[in-house]
Amino acid sequence: MNNMKKTPAPNAFTLIELLVVIAIIAILASIALPAFIGVQKRAKQTKDMSNAKQIVLALKQFAVDNNGVFPSNGPAATYATGAPLVAGGASNDAFWWLFPTYLTDENLFIVGGSHWCKSTADNKLDAAGGAARVDTLKAGENAYAYVLGLNDTSNAGFPLIADAFVNPIASPYTYSTDNGVPGGVWAGAKGVVAYVDGSAQVMTCDDKAQTSIFRPGTTTASNTIFAPSTDAGITWLNATTNPVLNPDTAGVPYP
Repeated sequence: MNNMKKTPAPNAFTLIELLVVIAIIAILASIALPAFIGVQKRAKQTKDMSNAKQIVLALKQFAVDNNGVFPSNGPAATYATGAPLVAGGASNDAFWWLFPTYLTDENLFIVGGSHWCKSTADNKLDAAGGAARVDTLKAGENAYAYVLGLNDTSNAGFPLIADAFVNPIASPYTYSTDNGVPGGVWAGAKGVVAYVDGSAQVMTCDDKAQTSIFRPGTTTASNTIFAPSTDAGITWLNATTNPVLNPDTAGVPYP
């Protein structure tokens, strides 16, 4: 007679226990995924801000060599012979003057996820002394807007460059809540702005529509940081001399 005891079979999950485990994993994933996406977005905004600061530093170096003035002429064989940039022009034409003396990497002008630009630039540059913008900052290689007519002695708090706006641009220079269109890279919630003094910030869009960044100290939609002030006694940019230039629109898909 065999008196050996049988080894009990290992406990197995019941169907209910398995479903409970799966449900717990799903709940944890639903909590972790938004946090992960938020971290990714903040990392992209930080890179955007870092690139903007480098561009402004190059603009300030340009100003040192050009009587304190930030680029305000279009591409030409020499800066003095370039035609003055005007409202409706492309910010690419102003940034063109930074290459190759002050910058050599076009990818500084790429903002990840922006429909103003491709995912990368080709870093193919026009030869020094070129008379026109052909290869440097072609359409789709720049996602930054530029405030024209400023110099290195302008109000240090004036915005100099920023994430490009919706098209066509017009005061109060707004962003889109649709991140699938140009001007909607942060879905109207944020905007990266770099200033005359060389600093840069990830700014929050303040209005209820979440599309505008107000000038510091104001809560009025007509007083965005990029537009002239409508408040008596306040001097903030100038509609005529400080138009905002969006990037080159050629080849940029609009809805």
